Amino acid sequence: MTGNKTLKERLDLAALDADAALKQLLEGNLDRNGFRREVRAFTLAKFFLTEEECAEAGTEMLLELANVSVEKMLRNADKSVKLAEGSTTCTNQSSTDIKKVLLSMTLQRSLGIKFTPEYSASLETITQLADALYDARGKEEFAR
Repeated sequence: MTGNKTLKERLDLAALDADAALKQLLEGNLDRNGFRREVRAFTLAKFFLTEEECAEAGTEMLLELANVSVEKMLRNADKSVKLAEGSTTCTNQSSTDIKKVLLSMTLQRSLGIKFTPEYSASLETITQLADALYDARGKEEFAR
């Protein structure tokens, strides 16, 4: 995903990886471990991280990985994309908080699942998010 490509080109490749993982999740024939693997692939692609970078971070905590992602994006910024350094919203939410929320919301919407904000916030790791999504599939109380 590196080489002489611009940041925009590398982000486009990561988006294709995320789309491929989401397609696998939507096919619905994955066991729990396969589902976890694809949620992980989707997360790392969306966060523009590699397995090596995840291993270096030593965590699968979503907020910590989001922070690594933001730092990476700021380090790799070129003129092909515009990044807001240290971005916060009017509600004082950090970029890392927003990345975690958007990741969870994207997966929930794509899978036709709706968690309460409190439940979503309690899902701190990739595995916790994957397991919650896996367990919620087909359950009416989580249907959108």
